[in-house]
Amino acid sequence: MQQLTSEELKQKIKSGENFVLDLFATWCGPCKVMLNNLERVNETLIKESNGSPSFGIYKFDVDSDHEFVRQEMNIRAVPTLKLYRNGELELTKTGVVPTPELTEMLTM
Repeated sequence: MQQLTSEELKQKIKSGENFVLDLFATWCGPCKVMLNNLERVNETLIKESNGSPSFGIYKFDVDSDHEFVRQEMNIRAVPTLKLYRNGELELTKTGVVPTPELTEMLTM
């Protein structure tokens, strides 16, 4: 999973790409659990799609740009997942999302 800067994230949204964004902090214990869940789901999606999953999975360290996180992403807690389809925010979930729920989110 690629870690994005705020500028890279803005470009991903503008591009209309379908992706999940994991907003995390390095000091956050639940964020580490969420990262493990995302890595498992990502591996499964890559295997099932023969290397071309329909969703990208990216991560963003909320401590890397506090102003962007507060003002543009409206993040109040970590971990937070945001699901984008065609450049539009479709879903936001805060807290650790279990692997089965993540898989369901990405195959809807």
